[in-house]
Amino acid sequence: MNLTRMISWPVVIKFDGDDELIYIGSEKDWQHDAAALCYNHQGDDCLVDSNGHIFRLEHMHDDSIHVEDTGRQITLQDFIRLVRIHASSAHHCCIEKISFRTIADGIELVAGMDN
Repeated sequence: MNLTRMISWPVVIKFDGDDELIYIGSEKDWQHDAAALCYNHQGDDCLVDSNGHIFRLEHMHDDSIHVEDTGRQITLQDFIRLVRIHASSAHHCCIEKISFRTIADGIELVAGMDN
């Protein structure tokens, strides 16, 4: 089974030790860019989908990226905190005012910050 078909797109990648969130709009974008995006992959990097499901990223010997469902889900409050940290690192102002009702809304907010 192709696990990327179970992922609710769009998603963000959270790299371990980095405040930046990387927006991925679709499975097609992921398939095209996964190797380049994860070239410096660390063990605790993860992907968060639009439903808040957390997936672990594993760099394979053939340079492909394996996505593994952790069975965990991020809370809305924890995701708001990650988006605020991301916004702060990108020098956006008024980060305390950042709020949204769903993980999907937060992911779209990240996409808008990157444009």
